[in-house]
This record gives sequence, C-alpha cells and structure tokens, in this order.
Amino acid sequence: MLTLIHKACGGPALEPETAVGEVCAVPVDRFPFSCFTCLEDILDDSEVRLSEELGI
Repeated sequence: MLTLIHKACGGPALEPETAVGEVCAVPVDRFPFSCFTCLEDILDDSEVRLSEELGI
C-alpha cells in the first residue's frame, strides 16, 4: 500500500482510509489539501513523498 508522507512533519498527508492507489504520480486535482497530521496546507507534490508499507 502506498502512503503519502508530508515532508515537513513526517506524518501521513491523507487520512488512512483515503486510497492513493498503485500510482506513481499524485493527481493534481487533489491540491491544495490539508495535511492529516499537522493540518498545514500542501500546495503541490514537492511537499510530499510516497512511502510503501509492506505489511509484513
């Protein structure tokens, strides 16, 4: 499962129930949105990184 991580705070950028899907790019229609962890506005994809949870 892929998770969006906010670079500024290191926490999940979207609610855990929000599926990003198996994609390599973040859809531009989601910006701007508030970080789920710190509530700062995320304006573009340079402020997030993808993390893959292996579920082991």
